[in-house]
Amino acid sequence: MVPSSHVPETQAPRTERDLWPALRSYWHCVATSASVSDIPRAVELLGERLVLFRLSGRVVCFRDLCIHRGSPLSLGRVQNGHVVCAYHGRQYDADGTCVRIPALPATRAIPSKARAQVFKAQERYGLVWVCLGEPRADIPEFPEYEDSTYQFDLVDPFVRQCTAARAIENFVDQAHFPFVHAGILGDPAHPEVPEIENFVRVGEELRFAWDALPNALEPVAHRRTYRITRPFTIHQRKIHIGTDDTTLLFFTVTPNNARVSTLHLYYGRNFTGAMDPARERASVLLIAEQDKPIIENQRPEELPLDLAAELHIKGPDAIAVEYRRFMAELGMNVDAPPV
Repeated sequence: MVPSSHVPETQAPRTERDLWPALRSYWHCVATSASVSDIPRAVELLGERLVLFRLSGRVVCFRDLCIHRGSPLSLGRVQNGHVVCAYHGRQYDADGTCVRIPALPATRAIPSKARAQVFKAQERYGLVWVCLGEPRADIPEFPEYEDSTYQFDLVDPFVRQCTAARAIENFVDQAHFPFVHAGILGDPAHPEVPEIENFVRVGEELRFAWDALPNALEPVAHRRTYRITRPFTIHQRKIHIGTDDTTLLFFTVTPNNARVSTLHLYYGRNFTGAMDPARERASVLLIAEQDKPIIENQRPEELPLDLAAELHIKGPDAIAVEYRRFMAELGMNVDAPPV
């Protein structure tokens, strides 16, 4: 496929999958740090099968393939600082170089082509991030993670049968709160959407804010500030009006493939409130379960990047329109105004 920045207009991408060549140059969360050990673990990113494992404590990411006969390296094991293919015992070091082929005499040279494909991997915020190409941006910022005044809970990752962009757009869609999350985030008797303020783009971030009424999770009036870091990460702060009390969510989505995504969520605050933390965690998980049937049944499954493909209402759909434009810029220009 022609790189997205050079796609002719006649081949302009219109869905998330069409942006995959461009998305290979971004960092994506693929696992929690705690889930990666010296036992190879298979994961999927943008339709690419990968294997994660630790060598000398460092996370390494390979394409999940032994070039010899196509066996997944995730079926193998780590031994003496190498990952060993389960099929023929070939051993690879952290750079992907094959250092041993048991079927060859020790006097025979190992072919230079005998390599595993290595991808960039980093650990940050207790998560493992992978970039399949040359990074065009840094890992999304989460400065509060190192702030000792905050206490965070990393919710167990959950898989959804939806695309990553659908999950992101749902997270910031305030118009569904009174109906999908009635009694928790919204009230059906007051479905009006507050005005979005301070819409601005800063590099790879889309930033905005609004003032919210009290709800079951935040029982006081608060200001919500958002940073959507392209492509699939949201940093949300809920600041109680007149104080520095802040509830914070860090939400990042793994685009496993065109139909499946994995959601990772940190939930925390810098104050002690009246609510039980266990109850708050249960509410967060309940919200995720309430969203599940919605995002798993939206059609088309892939978020349309052409704004003319769906109806957009000026005001309530402002965030969705800006996010779709933000994403579309990776591979196509669209400018259909909301009505």
